[in-house]
Amino acid sequence: MLKLVRVRFAPSPTGYLHVGGARTAIYNFLFAKHNNGKFLLRIEDTDRERSSEEFVIDIVEGLKWLGIVPDEEIVYQSKRLEIYKEFAYKLIEKNKAYFDYYNADEWEEIRKKFIPENLPPNQKKHLERELILEPPNGYKSIKNRKEGAIRLFVEDGINIIFNDKIRGKIEILSDYINDIVILRSDGTPTYNFAVVIDDYFMGITDIIRGDDHISNTPKQILIYKAFDWEIPNFAHLPMILGPDKKKLSKRHGALSVIEYKKMGILSSALFNFLALLGWSPKDNREIISIEEMIRIFRIEDVNTSPAVFDINKLLWMNSEYIKMKEDKEILQLLKEINNNYEDEKLLKCIKLLKTRVKTLVEFFEYGDYFLTENYKIDEKAFKELINENSINYLKILYERYKNVLDWEKGILEKILRDLADELNIKPAHIIHPLRVVLTGKTVGPSLFELIEELGRDVVLKRIEKVIIP
Repeated sequence: MLKLVRVRFAPSPTGYLHVGGARTAIYNFLFAKHNNGKFLLRIEDTDRERSSEEFVIDIVEGLKWLGIVPDEEIVYQSKRLEIYKEFAYKLIEKNKAYFDYYNADEWEEIRKKFIPENLPPNQKKHLERELILEPPNGYKSIKNRKEGAIRLFVEDGINIIFNDKIRGKIEILSDYINDIVILRSDGTPTYNFAVVIDDYFMGITDIIRGDDHISNTPKQILIYKAFDWEIPNFAHLPMILGPDKKKLSKRHGALSVIEYKKMGILSSALFNFLALLGWSPKDNREIISIEEMIRIFRIEDVNTSPAVFDINKLLWMNSEYIKMKEDKEILQLLKEINNNYEDEKLLKCIKLLKTRVKTLVEFFEYGDYFLTENYKIDEKAFKELINENSINYLKILYERYKNVLDWEKGILEKILRDLADELNIKPAHIIHPLRVVLTGKTVGPSLFELIEELGRDVVLKRIEKVIIP
């Protein structure tokens, strides 16, 4: 009988949820749901100085916004310190671990005095162990101390092998691994020890994480072996780089998940974008629903080479998701960002700008002329386009628009073009000044659709401001 798949996302709350962590969570989530398994969340908050409740909230809220909710109660490492201590002492009882009573300064002295440089790794390991178990003269009193670190014995000659689900077979000889510190002298566990204890008791079957953890995996396997516990499967994800192939940073446009929400990225678009940073379906589709991703996702299909983060690709993808949404759905999202405008005005804005914007925030930036009379004006364009001639054209247009009974874009366009013919000028000589008067901008949606949606009163009022001194 196959075991129920159980995976975990295990961030440290020492910072906000960024794209790298979010992608790791997404892959764990997709893997769990594809296999009808469970997705769990563990907060690794044993670093008391750097961990923050603010970051915990950000991580949980960021995942929730992406649609990723743990299937069981969140596990906090800070609440499990006694458990780690208990199991470290069990290894002492089984003679698989030993106490190290030196403090950091003493270790520095010991290394300088007794450990030659350039010593082969396995010889260095054995010499260090001897110096800990049998302290040299001048240090023998350390054994009288009540508190000490605990180290796991790492014997030589063990060929540690694991089959990474992404990278294939990885092996390392235990000769190159020092005895592993599993508990510090202050009673806190080291990272490698805590995660093994937690993963075992959480029933984790598959560990999916960044490739910066590959070097930790052999040490963790040795800890599993020390307890005679079943070793889970491992899959190590490729790094995410910026377009310049350097480590991803803010200068590449990489923000925290909640910051993307604030700038008007849709959660479905960000999920889709991050899922494709290292994985893709067998075809060339780029817009894929979460339901479809769950159906087709295989961790073995994740690439080994680093993925490249391209903010322009994310903005394109977001624009596609905006186009697919119903106007009323967009309305609710816009009201979450800014609830100061009437629904009617927002819906007009959505109708004309839906196919032009890349983020939700751009509805407010590019469509401010729909929402307020204090819309931003391109001063340079205004000075260039509004002159004696254009004001005269607008005066005549104003008189004709004032008498229009059926305020419809086709009629409004014909009036303007007929006027241009009468004046023997190109329609652009009226269209461009009119656009900057009505919107403050030189580009935007179809001018005549815009005039129709703004409505008769608003259009005439804005033209009046220019033609009446």
